[in-house]
Amino acid sequence: MMFPRGCDWDRDVMRSLLAALLGAIACLAATNSASAMTSGELMRGCREIVNRVRPKTGGEVDIPLTGLSCWYYLSAIQNMSVLETQHGVRLLGICAPPDTTLMDYARIFVAGARKTKNQSENAAAFAVVVLSQSFPCDGEAPHR
Repeated sequence: MMFPRGCDWDRDVMRSLLAALLGAIACLAATNSASAMTSGELMRGCREIVNRVRPKTGGEVDIPLTGLSCWYYLSAIQNMSVLETQHGVRLLGICAPPDTTLMDYARIFVAGARKTKNQSENAAAFAVVVLSQSFPCDGEAPHR
């Protein structure tokens, strides 16, 4: 589309309208496939990792497709567990030793989750509760 000189405002308006129209079409065309993972689904994925994954040389691991959701959840929790307030209080209440690996998180989550009777339907909340009980921040030694 060609615009005569001096019509920058019209060109900008048309671009904005076109972008808004394309965005609206994309939103309408997208399927609503978002669904939250349950704690049971997370537990199954983590059990897959604990039962099937063995470290290779160099510490590398191959995560089965069925365990990827667990791996991603626990990786995010591990990364966020070091966040703290300006007063040094850990936001998630998880104080794992610095050398704790993601495989350690998976093993400890599975072991702790088996002992927990009241499982939250929210997978992330359940994982944070189990891991904060296993890695308390109140000066107690972690339960490994």
